[in-house]
Amino acid sequence: MVELTPAALQELERLQAHGMNRGRTAILRIQVQPSECGDWRYDLALVAKPEPTDFLTESQGWTIAIAADAADLLRGLRVDYIEDLMGGGFSLPQPQC
Repeated sequence: MVELTPAALQELERLQAHGMNRGRTAILRIQVQPSECGDWRYDLALVAKPEPTDFLTESQGWTIAIAADAADLLRGLRVDYIEDLMGGGFSLPQPQC
């Protein structure tokens, strides 16, 4: 359902190794929220456990929790990580409604 690119996988592993979940297995939780401009934005977080209503899937050995109300919007999502002169960030396509 969700694909993590090698660059995204490397960044997630770096974040886990240096973050609050250091030494514990983290779950990538993805949800979609309406933005102030009338479109959508992604919220990504490393969590210790999913919400009770989350849909669980796996990519590249990572458990991914998807907010139940966003499952249709995230079907086939490809999560990438890109670095440039301004820094780095996860790259995701604009959710299609």
